[in-house]
Amino acid sequence: MDWRIILGSSTLPAVILFAARLGMPESPRWLMTQGRTEEARQVAHDYLESPSEALDLSNESTRPGTFGMLFSRGYWRATTFISVFWFCAVTPYFAIATFAASVLSDYGLGDGFGGAIGINGLALAGVLASLALIDRVGRRRLTIPQQWVCAAVLVVIGLWSSAPSALILACFLIFAFANAMCTALTGVYPGEIFPTEIRGLGTGFATAFSRVGAGLGTFLLPLAMHHLGAGPTMLIAAGICVVGAAVSQALAPETMGRPLSETSAPHADAAVEKKA
Repeated sequence: MDWRIILGSSTLPAVILFAARLGMPESPRWLMTQGRTEEARQVAHDYLESPSEALDLSNESTRPGTFGMLFSRGYWRATTFISVFWFCAVTPYFAIATFAASVLSDYGLGDGFGGAIGINGLALAGVLASLALIDRVGRRRLTIPQQWVCAAVLVVIGLWSSAPSALILACFLIFAFANAMCTALTGVYPGEIFPTEIRGLGTGFATAFSRVGAGLGTFLLPLAMHHLGAGPTMLIAAGICVVGAAVSQALAPETMGRPLSETSAPHADAAVEKKA
């Protein structure tokens, strides 16, 4: 298929999303920061299912936000976590998924087309699994173990180049599923760990940081495969997953079941409150 058709087909979901967003109300928390209290309460009444979420609006801060707040004492942990986690999650995935057919063929899996379809299909299944489990098992359990799994299977692929083709394919499929499960949390964590005044800034910064990783993975993987070989390239990808897993292990908060005003509170304040 012509590459223009492949890239141009992305227009269709973009148009659908654009149409779906028409008429969406403003966030009640943003409305609160603008002093539009009654409008905020009405939006909360119409759209929020939990009474506790609507009640938590009264705890909304109205202070102005700045870019520097992302790296302040209270929020540098949140900024570091979501940026590094997002970067390390998408870098190996974009590299492997974009060139799945050629990567799999290098491991003796025919032309790799069927395997590439399987990798992307398992990624979709991973996202759906996260959606089903996120409010049952918590955020950390969907973020940290999966990254270690991704690192482990990539190490197997990198070190055991003579492994049976079925095992190599299984490892790639496990990687796709586990990676998608944790990557789905990149759409949840920013909204829960940044307060309203810097939520857009924090999400934007982390997204931009992750796009750097996506670009590097996409453009450097063919060079690495050519100059270093498949094994070392997969070990580098595994190392990136290890970094993401370690940072998440140290910094990822558990936000399930907690009010937004609490999960997005400055870290330093939370530590003081805990000691008190």
